Amino acid sequence: MKRVKQESNELKQKRQTNRRIGVIFMAIVSLLIILVLRLGYLQIVKGESYKKAVDNNENIEVNESVPRGRIYDRNGKLLVDNTSKKAITYTRDRMTSRSEMLATAKKLHKLMSMPTDALTLRDKQDYFIMTHKDEVDKLMKKELQLFEAGEISQDKYNEAVYDKLTEKKLEELSKDELEIAAIFREMSSGSQLSPQIIRNKDVSEKEYALVSQNLNDLPGVNTTMDWDRKYVYGKTLRTMLGNVSSKEEGLPKELVDYYLAKGYSRNDRVGQSYLEFQYENVLRGKKKKMRYLTDKSGKIIDSEMISEGSRGNDLILTIDIDLQQKVEKLVDKHIQILRSMNARTMDKVLVVIQDPHNGDILALAGRQIDSNGKISDYHYGTFTSQYAVGSSVKGATLLTGYSNNAIKVGEHMIDQPLVFKGGVEKRSYFNASGKVDIDDKEALMHSSNVYMFKTALKMAGLNYTPNMALPADITEPGLKLRKGLNQFGLGVKTGIDLPNEVTGQTGVLKNNPGNFLDLAIGQYDTYTPLQLSQYISTIANNGYRIQPHLVKEIRAASKTDKIGPVKESIKGKVLNRINNSQDEIDEVKKGFEMAFNNVPGTGYESFKNTVVKSAGKTGTAEVFQDGKARVNSTYIGYAPIDNPQLSFAIIYTNQPVPPPWLPGGDLGRDIINDYFSSQTGKGNSKPDLKANETNKTKTTNADQVE
Repeated sequence: MKRVKQESNELKQKRQTNRRIGVIFMAIVSLLIILVLRLGYLQIVKGESYKKAVDNNENIEVNESVPRGRIYDRNGKLLVDNTSKKAITYTRDRMTSRSEMLATAKKLHKLMSMPTDALTLRDKQDYFIMTHKDEVDKLMKKELQLFEAGEISQDKYNEAVYDKLTEKKLEELSKDELEIAAIFREMSSGSQLSPQIIRNKDVSEKEYALVSQNLNDLPGVNTTMDWDRKYVYGKTLRTMLGNVSSKEEGLPKELVDYYLAKGYSRNDRVGQSYLEFQYENVLRGKKKKMRYLTDKSGKIIDSEMISEGSRGNDLILTIDIDLQQKVEKLVDKHIQILRSMNARTMDKVLVVIQDPHNGDILALAGRQIDSNGKISDYHYGTFTSQYAVGSSVKGATLLTGYSNNAIKVGEHMIDQPLVFKGGVEKRSYFNASGKVDIDDKEALMHSSNVYMFKTALKMAGLNYTPNMALPADITEPGLKLRKGLNQFGLGVKTGIDLPNEVTGQTGVLKNNPGNFLDLAIGQYDTYTPLQLSQYISTIANNGYRIQPHLVKEIRAASKTDKIGPVKESIKGKVLNRINNSQDEIDEVKKGFEMAFNNVPGTGYESFKNTVVKSAGKTGTAEVFQDGKARVNSTYIGYAPIDNPQLSFAIIYTNQPVPPPWLPGGDLGRDIINDYFSSQTGKGNSKPDLKANETNKTKTTNADQVE
């Protein structure tokens, strides 16, 4: 019995030992599995980020100022260039101390002057603390004792230092000291291993040479070339070309996070507005990358260039700069003419000229006129401001009537004063009291309001009868009419390649039938000049609404003065084809031809003798300025009639209520005459659209004010 018991104890002990070994083995296996998983996680999941961290530590994108791409007009004429200027930079390594930077700043000051206007109170205080230690200790004797005794914190002590270093106290700093402080400020504002511009304005030849000769004694300092934007044609189209931030401004505050996420540095110069902003990713240069070799202390002992930097790519615009200059001069000329004819309240003139077949904007000009007659640029107003445009929309109204089967091509109606229940009256200007039988073409020629009112009523399922009641709910016909106008680009964004385009303003159409009728003659919704241009271009090219654009090509940066090869061509994109037959479009085009070329036409006086035959429409909309009645006058058209190469839209805002009628159309006439007298039609390429799916004394030559 004892033997059996002894064997049992041995067996039990053996089993315990085996169990312990198993636990230890499982623990080891588990640890190995965890280790393998961790290594896998680090290599597979985190490997790329760690590799980037190492690369970022060794391969530095040098924050030197890289020139932007150039901007040319459609004919290769240089509009925006970069001008070089001398610059002095400083690059600090990872181990450079503030005292070392200060020593370098003092040496550098002996070789160059430095503006001090950017110095802040805090900059001066920091410099004083670094360079006048004994005086600071004397000022802070009491606070220092309290700090050493542990009675005040470091933050409280620092706060007391800055409180005592007042502006008056800092007047003790000499002019030389302030200049050294300004140099030190710029040196310390840059990030490690990234060149920081110390000075790039008005660096003299002597200063540049002295600094260059003493670089061995100025650790981190270098002489290089910086750049500024140069606008070859001065103020011409200046606002549309846009602005670039300065070195001091760096990234715009409202876009800091956006640009930092794209790899920009805070002091990078970027496009701030319009073309410079819209095409920032094209125009920005590519910074060079360096690999730095450091010793154990972090000091740079060698460097190697990984990739050389280059300036940005170039833009070829659709703009013809010669035409642009002529249009701006013509606008200024006609402003003076109209002001001499009592148009003193007129405050804006806006013009858009484009190729109707491909969306190329050939020229755009905007002017604002203050109460004293001073003229300033307002080019961006052509797509960022909206206006009631009056009867110029009547071509779109007729085409909408056709597409909704409300009227037919060639349909006759009686133009007469319309009287509705409640005494509401609406009439055409050319026919104040009689009855005139006109067809759709004549309605455009005369600018008949009544024809458009009756068309709108037919869209609501009604035929006019005297003293009839207007429908209580016009939601459905209002939607039809507005959608019809939208087909031409009226009341929708054109899609131009510029920021801040507005849609226009559209009012509610439900229980306001009077406004529904006004919409048919351009007296309710508001549109931009660019929308008017897109609309007339759609009719000129037989029904294709094309997205307008200012950039024609993106070209690779060339190392010479020649334009580089094409990287991307930007062609007019067909946004939609209007829902009309060719016969319906031709009918409206015939009415537009009559409006400009027949004696009763509202545009006859201005456009009867253009060098090539033109067609179009005029408009007048009643508006209010400071509570007083005014009118917006509009002119849209195209030329030549048979094969349009140019379309235009013109808006004059807040003119005095006629009569007399002002000859605003003369500006359109002069644009046509000048263009076809001097242009050869170059660059007038047409895409395969199907594949893409007034004389002041004559009141008969203007539209009615409603």
